[in-house]
Amino acid sequence: MPDKRELNKIITNSPEETVDVGKKIASRLKSGDIIYLYGELGSGKTVLVKGICQGLGVKEDVTSSSFVIATEYKGKMLVSHIDLYRLDKSDIAELPIDEYILQDGITLIEWADRINNRYKEGHCIKINIIGTNKREFIFENFRN
Repeated sequence: MPDKRELNKIITNSPEETVDVGKKIASRLKSGDIIYLYGELGSGKTVLVKGICQGLGVKEDVTSSSFVIATEYKGKMLVSHIDLYRLDKSDIAELPIDEYILQDGITLIEWADRINNRYKEGHCIKINIIGTNKREFIFENFRN
């Protein structure tokens, strides 16, 4: 595993390229991994989640789970998709997020900045909008 401070960057130019990045990420994941996703509204967090899920063999349609907070998908392993967009920090403080984090699968958390570093282990992906369809993905704590 690389130094925890190591950063890797990828630029995509379309949602399709973002899905492909998600599929590549999926190939590196192991059961118990948590991925924290950071980025403003419309940055591509859910598109990346779709790619990760496709890479993990999820057959059902992956959508933003904003209205239900967490959705579980079955593929090569279980995937817990948590979306904290509709909650404020005080609501999240009372939310039993631990119950959604999988020990025997992958956990993907959108709007992770809202949990105030409550969890320390995991991989971080920061997404920046740099054009209409152009996105910069900054990866922290990922295995090469």
